[in-house]
Amino acid sequence: MKKYIISLISGLALLSGCTKSAVSPLSEDRYPKPKTYTLTQVETIDRTKDENGKFHFPLSLSSSEGDKLSLVMIADTYYLPSKTFSGSTADLAKSGNYIAEESSFCPAGGNLSPLNTTGTVSVIRNEDHYTLAGYLWTADEKAFRVEAAFDAHFEPEAEPVKFPKLLVAKSGEGSVNVVFSTDGVTATPNMYGGVDYKGTGNYISLDIYSPDGKLYPGIYEPSTAGGYITEGKFGIAFESEYEYMPGAIVKLELGSRYYTLDNDNSSNVGLTDGTVKVEKTGSTYTISYKNGDIWVAYTGAVEALDYEAMEYVALTKAVQVAQTGANTLTLRLASDGVSAEWMESYQYYVFSGTGNYLVLEIYTADGSLKAGTYKACETERTVNEGEFGTGYSWDYEYSPGMSYTIKGGSTWYTLNNGAETSEFVKDGIVTVSYQGDECNIVLESTTANAKFTGKLTE
Repeated sequence: MKKYIISLISGLALLSGCTKSAVSPLSEDRYPKPKTYTLTQVETIDRTKDENGKFHFPLSLSSSEGDKLSLVMIADTYYLPSKTFSGSTADLAKSGNYIAEESSFCPAGGNLSPLNTTGTVSVIRNEDHYTLAGYLWTADEKAFRVEAAFDAHFEPEAEPVKFPKLLVAKSGEGSVNVVFSTDGVTATPNMYGGVDYKGTGNYISLDIYSPDGKLYPGIYEPSTAGGYITEGKFGIAFESEYEYMPGAIVKLELGSRYYTLDNDNSSNVGLTDGTVKVEKTGSTYTISYKNGDIWVAYTGAVEALDYEAMEYVALTKAVQVAQTGANTLTLRLASDGVSAEWMESYQYYVFSGTGNYLVLEIYTADGSLKAGTYKACETERTVNEGEFGTGYSWDYEYSPGMSYTIKGGSTWYTLNNGAETSEFVKDGIVTVSYQGDECNIVLESTTANAKFTGKLTE
């Protein structure tokens, strides 16, 4: 036994000696601490907007010694937000990334090198003052740290005036006519087969080329002559005379026009230039006209002219409309065959019957639901402007070892005699529009297509 103990002690001594000689302390020479560059001069290049609606911010920062950092960061907002930006390649880049191959660093007296995707940079915004700090790596794996403080002002992106009301959508011979307006305008069919427009506000009437009486996406330029609309054109304004009885002639103002109403008194501007743009996502159209001082747009359904009409589950009951977060509104919308009962003791609704109901979590700035188009949020459980919250779940531990699953976000439920199944809404768009005090909410997603029409509050 003593023999084995002696051998073990000898082995440990030998191992201790080897360890001491083989591993030397880490040194600054072998693993240098990343150098910090303090950048105080800023040059910004005009931001751009990609096809997905994301803003790209090329930012050039330099020091008095000649160090220079160029970053191209992507955000949802027209300004550079407070956010931590991580690296990405251009083909995968999204909001919250910097594009590595479009970003670079050049130390004073050194060589310019693109960045790789390893680093992160945190931006803090206080109105027009920014601070920036983070660790980055060049393409050849050299790490460095940057710090910067600078002022930068970003103007909001110019946008069209939003006209929320679709007043007319009808087919013609080789064209369609759409009329949309501000809230203060109403349209009533008259005995002559036309429409009487009343109120105070503005509306626009557009004649747009169509091969079959449907409205198709595209960019439409002015036609070459009034009343003659060819492919890719919208009909310009023109005048014509109509003799409705012998010797009685009325002058008609036809074609595309922009109208102003003041207590039912109408004036108009004939449209002979500019561009009409039609876009479509699901069943949601965006129709805009832009020229000079006139830039207006309608976003919503155009069912009468839709060339690929969709079927929707009809939701008719607004069970709940409540602000449930600082910028979040939660709606519970149900179909006719579904009933809901509020359980005071548990603080939740119990649904019964047969049909469907939708829990929809949607962005709000002030507790009200604004007209517009909302896309699925990019970050789970974080609903930003213009987004709705996707569905999610988590386990709530109410006692050690005891928990149950809670569902949150937007969720689609199906009831069959009270038996309930559910599916999270993870994608798609929600469109909100108003006709007077009646609200239209349309969900289009891979989970469900549903439509609510009615009053949100009594």
